[in-house]
Amino acid sequence: MKNKTFLFSKIFKTIFIYYTLSVFILIFLYSLVMIPMQKETNIEVMHSEAKTLASSISLICADAMITEDDSFIIEHNLAVVNKNNNIYEIIVSKTSGEYLSAKYKHWALAKSIPKSFKELEKDNPTYAILSNKELGKDIFHYVYPVNVSGINWGWIHISYYLDTYNQKMQNIYKAIMLLLGALFIATLVVSYLIARYITSPILKLRESATLVANGNLSERVSIKRDDEIGELARDFNTMIQQLENTQNKLKQSHAELEQKVDERTLELLEKTQELEELNEDLDVRIKSAVSKNSAQEQMLIQQSRLAAMGEMIGNIAHQWRQPLNALSLILQNLHYAHESGELDKEIIEHSLKKGEKLTENMSKTIDDFRNFFQPNKISQHFNIYESIVSAYELISGSYKNNNITLKILVDKSIEIDGYPNEFAQVLLNILTNAKDALKTNNIQNPCVTITSNIQEDTLSIEVLDNAGGIDESILTKIFAPYFTTKDKDAGTGIGLYMSKMIIENNMGGKIIADNTKDGAIFKIYLPYKKGKNNA
Repeated sequence: MKNKTFLFSKIFKTIFIYYTLSVFILIFLYSLVMIPMQKETNIEVMHSEAKTLASSISLICADAMITEDDSFIIEHNLAVVNKNNNIYEIIVSKTSGEYLSAKYKHWALAKSIPKSFKELEKDNPTYAILSNKELGKDIFHYVYPVNVSGINWGWIHISYYLDTYNQKMQNIYKAIMLLLGALFIATLVVSYLIARYITSPILKLRESATLVANGNLSERVSIKRDDEIGELARDFNTMIQQLENTQNKLKQSHAELEQKVDERTLELLEKTQELEELNEDLDVRIKSAVSKNSAQEQMLIQQSRLAAMGEMIGNIAHQWRQPLNALSLILQNLHYAHESGELDKEIIEHSLKKGEKLTENMSKTIDDFRNFFQPNKISQHFNIYESIVSAYELISGSYKNNNITLKILVDKSIEIDGYPNEFAQVLLNILTNAKDALKTNNIQNPCVTITSNIQEDTLSIEVLDNAGGIDESILTKIFAPYFTTKDKDAGTGIGLYMSKMIIENNMGGKIIADNTKDGAIFKIYLPYKKGKNNA
């Protein structure tokens, strides 16, 4: 079981794998460097051998090339090819365009040589590994210029078989593979020993720590080493000894604490009894205060309704004044037509149609006011511009009678979630206060402007008048309940308070008042989500 735990521990696997991979990568990189070096070394050996041979042939055949003694050149080169099994062919290329080829027991006079051979004929010795179509495999081809007294008389081409070279490279590959295998096995063994050397004491520490965690404070680690792990084991044993001492002290303290707890429990029981008596008295007081607050709240709501009803009746009077005058004129016209004898069926029908139309408009006014003051119970998706217009229509008569201009500069496409009637009631309160201020201050060219703006996730509605503003001393009090600057008969002081409750409590927004150079400005901020509200 211990061996299994040791071999499959995470730290053992980590050390073993990383060390093995590191050594194997170093060996592999070494092989990648050595193989090209061995190839280059073998090529250099062939190059050196070819250079020596070509230099010898050049010295011996130079006079024959000058005197054009081809038989001597062929005889000498045939002898060289027949003695050296690694040479496939020797070609003497003359600048005159003749080519003397010598192969094993065979020679020939040719008028051309392969293009790849011709490309190697330069002022200095050159070599390359080329493909030979006749043999069907690669050869090592060396070209040596023949220069006598500074004059180039041609080149000597020597082609070597690559069999010996290939055999050497295969032997090198085998040797490297055997070396890799041996080093890999050695690496596995060394990695195992190193991982075990590091992991074994750590696992012992872990086992001891587990026993200590389960409450066995008599456990000690038996690791005797002069390195950091040995120091860790000694520190661990010291820590366990201190824990054991601390546990004994805690047991003693616990016994003393239990005695003190019993004493405090008796005291707490006495205090608890006193608190229960106080709580009973406090509960009675709270219920009494809640009852009083509830009654005051109901009174406030009732006053708000009565104030709204009074405003409604006053605005209905403004809205009815014009149609009542028109009805009066219709009745007078009927009276005059009757006295003058001109009253006929056509005049009566025309007057009835006009009267019916006027009474329908008056009835519609009643419906508009009744729907407006009926609160919304469920949040709705509504259009801001339409809600503002509906609020203004209720007091448009009083605005026109006082020559007050209303500018609604609001985006007609803005829609939000909320309570449209309550929102319109807020605007109605603000517009009514603005009308009263403009009328009281006798402002020339009275004007109220409503604008809208959207910034990220907030919609702001601003109502600005030119009535001169609100006194700075009362600016922070205007939203308080029952606070008013009007006469007792003209205002209750709960309109702006209810407006604040609607905006902040019901619609999750904010309303503030401030002054500008021309007058007062009321700013309403409401939550706005473009993807949802402006769909």
